[in-house]
Amino acid sequence: MAPPRQPPELVADIVGEILLLLPPADPASLVRASLVCKLWRRLLSNPAFRRRYRAFHGAPPLLGFLHDHYAHGAVAEPRFVPTVAPSPIPQPALGCRDWSVIDCRHGRVLFDIFGYRVSLVVWDAVTGGRHFLPDPPISRLLYGAAVICAVRGCDHLDCHGGPFLVLLTALDVTGSVMQVQMYSSAAGAWKLSAHQDLRHHVARKPSTLIGDDIYFRLDSASTALLRYDLGKNRLSTIDAPASHSYEGGFAIMPMVDGSLGFADIRGSELCLWSKNVDTEVSAGWEQRAVIELETLIPESFNQAYVVGFEEGGDVMFVSNDVGVFTIELNSGRVEKISEPGHYDAVFPFMSYYTK
Repeated sequence: MAPPRQPPELVADIVGEILLLLPPADPASLVRASLVCKLWRRLLSNPAFRRRYRAFHGAPPLLGFLHDHYAHGAVAEPRFVPTVAPSPIPQPALGCRDWSVIDCRHGRVLFDIFGYRVSLVVWDAVTGGRHFLPDPPISRLLYGAAVICAVRGCDHLDCHGGPFLVLLTALDVTGSVMQVQMYSSAAGAWKLSAHQDLRHHVARKPSTLIGDDIYFRLDSASTALLRYDLGKNRLSTIDAPASHSYEGGFAIMPMVDGSLGFADIRGSELCLWSKNVDTEVSAGWEQRAVIELETLIPESFNQAYVVGFEEGGDVMFVSNDVGVFTIELNSGRVEKISEPGHYDAVFPFMSYYTK
């Protein structure tokens, strides 16, 4: 009796179509698939397939978030909290104590190191590369900063290893003029980009990027937001919604329609506003939604706080005594992603983990 015939092997084109369907939010599935056989490993490691994979799935997935953990008094230690299992980023890779997270965008994380001078580090979590910046020409330690990809027209699906910019906002020696110092990784140097009369410093909260405009939160004594136009090298301020509340914190974020979003919490209600910033004509804030949190997240003894947002999506991060939750604004879907702790601000890490 003749032995049974082996089933024919799948041709590479069909295998490629199958591998395209692997979920980017589960990086481990790519690793498991690469272990199946040499053909699959060769396809997954092909740069052309990786580009096609990223284009097929669109916006990078959320792999976790970073925050400052205070375990020993006032000493900060950056933590990465994965939202996928197993975590694609090992905890020891973050560096050392006394580092603080300032911003996270386009696959890069911006840290500063506590001390008597401004010391900044850009970390590429996927490649593991660290870029220590030279000391910026500022004399005050109250500052905010943002990191962005420097490539014009980039889709930001795979910015790893490419040039970047760091924008540092700080008051001058008089305490009355806000400066923006820009660092270019390509030039390896800082330059003064813009300045404006302002007596408020920038809060240590996530910045927001919409087109060429970067938005910063100012300190709690101000009701305005700081706007930096990267294309025109110009600073300006925008008033927050007149009826907003500081009770449960607030966040500014890009909306899916390109407008500027503003979210805060009053009691148990998550309130959302938006403002058209794509025109020179002044436009007011429009309230978009009011979401009752009592029906979405477990009851907490203390006030819930807005602690972050997913840039490029419609997801808010809310923290209370029970933990950290993501809330999808459109669907109302809620997921607990971290245990209780001190979360003053969280910085979502969104990236494809395809080396």
